[in-house]
Amino acid sequence: MSRLRSRIARERRRGGPHLACVNMMPGRRRPSLLPWIIAFKIFKALALTLAGVTLLATRHQDPADVVIRAALAVHLPLSSELFARAFRFATSLSLGKQIALGITAFAYAALMSAEGIALYLRKPWARWFTIGATISLIPIELYEIFRDATPVRILVLLLNIAVVVYLWLRKDILE
Repeated sequence: MSRLRSRIARERRRGGPHLACVNMMPGRRRPSLLPWIIAFKIFKALALTLAGVTLLATRHQDPADVVIRAALAVHLPLSSELFARAFRFATSLSLGKQIALGITAFAYAALMSAEGIALYLRKPWARWFTIGATISLIPIELYEIFRDATPVRILVLLLNIAVVVYLWLRKDILE
C-alpha cells in the first residue's frame, strides 16, 4: 500500500492524481462513463442534423437521383441491400413527408444536443433530463424495431437502455 501512496504522491506533483491510482484507493469514486454518454448524445445530434439538412436541401430534387448520387459518392454498390432499402425509402417520400422528417430530425438533434451539453456542463438536472428524454423515446425505437429490425436500431436501443440504467444507478456522477 505504501508503494501505491508514493505513486499517487508522484502523480500529484506532476500536475494531478493519476486516475488509475486514485481509483484503486478504497473509498474513491469509480471511473465515469459520462464522457462516453456525452459523445454518444453528440454523435446522434450530428447524425440527425446531417439527416435534417439532407432531407430539406434535397426536397426539390428527384429522390431516386439523390440516392444514386449518394451511393456512388460513398462507393456503395447499387446492387446492395442497403442501397435497395434507401432507394425504396427515398422514392416513397412525398414533399410533405420529407419536410416533416427534416424538421423532426432537427428537433430530435436539438434534444440530443441539450442532453449532451447539460451533461458536459454537469448541470444538476441533466441526469434526470437525460433519463426522461431517453425513456420517452424508447417506445418509438421499439416500434421501429418491430416494424423493421436492423442491427443498428437494436444497437441504438440497447445503448439507450444502458445509458438510462447507468444514469439511474450512478447518482454521484453529477454531484
